[in-house]
Amino acid sequence: MSEPDIEVRTYFARGKNALVARGDFSEIYAAWYLHRVDNKLEIPDAADAVAKDALAAITLHCAGRPWKISCAWTVQLPHPRVNVFAAGDNNAGTVIVNLLTENLQPIDKGVFCSDVIEVPAPVRRSVVDFETNGFFGAVEAFYAQSEQRRVRFFHYGDDEFVMVAAQPDCDVEWLEGLTDESIRTLDSSVELSLLEKRNFSFECGCNQERMLDFILPVFRREAAELFGDEQTIRMLCPRCGARHTLTREALEARSKD
Repeated sequence: MSEPDIEVRTYFARGKNALVARGDFSEIYAAWYLHRVDNKLEIPDAADAVAKDALAAITLHCAGRPWKISCAWTVQLPHPRVNVFAAGDNNAGTVIVNLLTENLQPIDKGVFCSDVIEVPAPVRRSVVDFETNGFFGAVEAFYAQSEQRRVRFFHYGDDEFVMVAAQPDCDVEWLEGLTDESIRTLDSSVELSLLEKRNFSFECGCNQERMLDFILPVFRREAAELFGDEQTIRMLCPRCGARHTLTREALEARSKD
């Protein structure tokens, strides 16, 4: 695993009964930019802004979850029209994002699908519709409908964001009244007790071996259609969009294992 890009700190807001998670995402965003350049991913500006919000949201969300949990979100946003995949692995301390922006049909409502993985338990899936715009709004709607609790996201400054999530007996009126301005004075207005410091980096973990395993079932059924007259094919990682070149020879060898 690569060196961690950022540190996220979580706090308990005493007297308000809320979890506060805070992180500066400048290094994560830089890693996302380099990932786009390395893999020649052309992303419209509006979609890039969504990807950055998704990276911040999934990281802050994971920081407040148990260590053994991994989370994956698949979100269809109506405005801007983009499909987002964001995932975080607390064991590995990694987060990723991937976007689909082309050939998407218009939709009236957004759809938020969340998968929570905690081995050996089965995957827990929750799907909700939402009507708000923006990725942070989508996550807030998901919390309200699926988790039955309030969460809010705030821009602290530059590339720093804060998540405040209600806990049992939360002062919801206080939470609803928070603003980007008041969040900057939270340290002085509320007693915050440090809970944890966690490190996260932008990393998928996809490689040649994993891509071969991913495409192998298709190769076994439809080798001729898959390769045609070529000896290599190019595929994008479905999790992060990274480009991989696979050879017919490598798949034939793997098919015999």
